[in-house]
Amino acid sequence: MHKFVVLLVLFILLSCNTDKKPQAKYLLSKDQLISVLVDIHLTFAIQTTTEFRDIANRYDSIDIHSGIFLKHHIDKASFDSTLSYYSKYPENMMEIYDEVIMRLSKMQDSIQSSE
Repeated sequence: MHKFVVLLVLFILLSCNTDKKPQAKYLLSKDQLISVLVDIHLTFAIQTTTEFRDIANRYDSIDIHSGIFLKHHIDKASFDSTLSYYSKYPENMMEIYDEVIMRLSKMQDSIQSSE
């Protein structure tokens, strides 16, 4: 009987794990997230230009994001859970967006220098 009580207490203690971190397999790496965010912001910029506004209005943003997710071999759930995870750590999100802005700025500089 004593062994049963000890096992029961151990089982209860081990099952009360409060570590709520998401599984790593569901999270994108920082570099993946940065690349996806760059593409999302590029797509948004294209959607808001006069030349593409009529075409872009025919599509839902979910459809447009689906193409980006396909390009990066991810799904919406992984993207959403990654954003949710990083939103709990603002300093990490700031680093990610600093890199997104830097990549977009490099693209803009490259385009402007070729004109």
